[in-house]
Amino acid sequence: MGVILDALHRLQKIERKLNKHRSKAATYRRKIEQGKQLIDANQAEYDAHLKAVRQCQVGIDAADLDIKTREESMAKHRVALNSAKTNKDYAAILTALNTEKADTSKYESRVLELMAEKDELLSKSKTFEDEREKLLARLEKRKKDLDDYLARTREELESLEKERAAAAADIPPSALAAFERVASKHEGEAMAEILRIGSRGDDHICEGCNMSVTLEVVNKLRSLDDLVLCNTCGRILFHAHEGASA
Repeated sequence: MGVILDALHRLQKIERKLNKHRSKAATYRRKIEQGKQLIDANQAEYDAHLKAVRQCQVGIDAADLDIKTREESMAKHRVALNSAKTNKDYAAILTALNTEKADTSKYESRVLELMAEKDELLSKSKTFEDEREKLLARLEKRKKDLDDYLARTREELESLEKERAAAAADIPPSALAAFERVASKHEGEAMAEILRIGSRGDDHICEGCNMSVTLEVVNKLRSLDDLVLCNTCGRILFHAHEGASA
């Protein structure tokens, strides 16, 4: 293995350790985001719940207004009954009065239905509030877990960052840029060993994606101290048995 690939291989080992820290911290942050999403979902559901309560109240108020209006109308009909001059007028007024009574009864029934629905909705309000308290407490714990992890690993992480900077200093800028570009695509695993397979060991595959590597690529690695990428996954290929640092 050439000088550049050997330096990249050393950098890869440090990058792998750093990525382990990043992945762990990312897991904590992902759980925090999931917790926030659950709280938002709870709030949205609670808002819809409160809207339903308000709609019930609007329906109750509208029905109460209709009842009041019809009661006033029925009172006028009763007065009119006493002053009716003919049987025809009396019958017409009585029919109107009975119609008002029937409609009023329907609205009173509707008010009772809406009040029962509203009471049921209100009884569930505490469920949302209790769930929100649990979600908030869980979110705070997840935030604390992240803070504790970052504090616990700060010195080790800083040490690895220094190691990485020192290792990167020995690598040409173009090779380092390629390494970082590939690492960003493969969660820190920028390099992959070429493995021999088959009964005679004449065939080769990329350890990263298990896809075949041509003999031309293998020979290029043996003759050049340069970056050769896997045609399938794009990782930087190397031969560990040809001088890779332990």
